[in-house]
Amino acid sequence: MATPMGPTPVTKERPAGITILAVLMFISGIMWMIVGVVSGYYTAMLPGGAGAGLTGYATICTIVLVIVGLVYFLIGWGLWTLKGWARTIAIILAILSLCNIPVGTIIGIIILWYLFKPEIKAAFE
Repeated sequence: MATPMGPTPVTKERPAGITILAVLMFISGIMWMIVGVVSGYYTAMLPGGAGAGLTGYATICTIVLVIVGLVYFLIGWGLWTLKGWARTIAIILAILSLCNIPVGTIIGIIILWYLFKPEIKAAFE
């Protein structure tokens, strides 16, 4: 239906499963960042200077884990806003999770099945 201002914008409805997957990605991102910061902090705080030799390693691990958390958070945002690239990355992550026998395999199969459903694929186009 046209309005005096032009055509009515088409809004896509986000499927409930994508909302759940996006929220899980947000939670995963937050958890990765927390684990990174906490593990870096506690490694640096080892008693008797034992952490002194690990400080550089702890810093690198902290940075890597926080970046992984930010990537998960970004993927969650992409799924939330129905970006095609986010679906592709979620598929890649689901394929990688197939190696985590048995729970990761089951979750990966469910996510792959869901993301390849025609109506879900269409939601990202």
